[in-house]
Amino acid sequence: MTECEVNYTCACGKCMPLIHLFFCKYCVTLRCPKCVSHEVDSYYCPHCLENIPSAEAKSMKNKCQSCLECPNCTNILQVRSAQVPMVRREAGKVKGFGQFKKVYYLQCSFCFWTTRDVNQPDKAASNGPWIEPQVEDTWMTGIINYYRHLIQKEKVEMEKRKRQRRGSFLGSLGISDKLLPFSKLARSSFSMNLTGTGQFDENVLNNFTPVEPEEETEPADEKYYSAPGEPYHYASIASRINQPSNEVYYACDLKPNCTHLMVKRSQRCRECEHNLSKPEFNPSSIKFKIHQIALRFVPRFRIVKMGSLTSGEFSKVQFSLTNPTEYNLPVELLPLPESHFFYSKLTTEIQLPSKELVLAARDDTAQYDTESAIQDFDDDPEIVVARRMNKLTFVINVKPLATSGDVTMGFQLKYKYKAMTPSIRPEEQKDPEDVNVMPCVTVVLGSI
Repeated sequence: MTECEVNYTCACGKCMPLIHLFFCKYCVTLRCPKCVSHEVDSYYCPHCLENIPSAEAKSMKNKCQSCLECPNCTNILQVRSAQVPMVRREAGKVKGFGQFKKVYYLQCSFCFWTTRDVNQPDKAASNGPWIEPQVEDTWMTGIINYYRHLIQKEKVEMEKRKRQRRGSFLGSLGISDKLLPFSKLARSSFSMNLTGTGQFDENVLNNFTPVEPEEETEPADEKYYSAPGEPYHYASIASRINQPSNEVYYACDLKPNCTHLMVKRSQRCRECEHNLSKPEFNPSSIKFKIHQIALRFVPRFRIVKMGSLTSGEFSKVQFSLTNPTEYNLPVELLPLPESHFFYSKLTTEIQLPSKELVLAARDDTAQYDTESAIQDFDDDPEIVVARRMNKLTFVINVKPLATSGDVTMGFQLKYKYKAMTPSIRPEEQKDPEDVNVMPCVTVVLGSI
């Protein structure tokens, strides 16, 4: 059975739930994640909450060097201490001192994996480096170097074609480069910058040998077919993917993984280039400096109660509208326009309310204030079922037209948004203007 869902239509035409959309106060329209540009504000470690500059994060390959993850369950490893006896060698024999020293190792608190399981030596200090610097892979470095030189070669050839095209155009007009309003020094510096930005080595491009696929692979060892399987001795696929450079096969060869960095990003409208969301710089803070999500500006439409739907018969379905604004909001439900792409997918006939539905203003203290006067909205009892604070429950008659398949409906939600233009001077502050906002709502009521 298809799940019930309510989607709002973005300005680009994509339908998404309201919780995934933004509302641009300057364009007065909905924006989906693909209608906004994403900008990275800062990098931080999700475990130690340390801010890391972008240049340092790039050099560390977007990994925190002080926080390590378990290679089995990806939980954070904790430092544990242990007492081991001190030993010395005399005449080829190991003898004990009778004294103990403290050593440190890493352990997972969830699956109890330790660095001792993979024969990694203990450390004398708790804050010492736990991962040895990896040897640079010459094969991968050669591939990266080849493509870097190839890109530079293509840039140089593109600039040469542009200059030849310009020279042929000026030559057809009978104009020489010497007559252009540039000095000889400027032209020489331009050519030097051009060649300097596109330096590449032909030997690197010529000596590169691509990997050729093999038609036949080596057969597997016979012991894998005859010996009993021991799955715990082999590394899982997820663990091997997390360490592609080590090419781990056995579980005893797994090493701790560095924690991947996370980013705090801000979203900006592509049309007016205003910020729609901007978090605070502190990694431990969950607050936002700017947070224009659609839930704070657009009434939220939900399915409350739905009975059995029968093809060709009207059924009463209860819906709710929630007002996120701090003023009374009149809402009008209109038929879905025929130009909407979802119009051809409608499989129901609906009877929308003929009167406006007035939503009460959002008041966070209304549930604690028992002495406040109850507003009279003159609701139609055949349409409005219940009203509680800023939430209104009403009924829409729905008649499915199809005998089987998904039951879909759609309409246009019309309400007035009070657009306020901010001003630095209080005396120049203008009264808010009422702007009609008409987002399209598509609803899937399940299947019959």
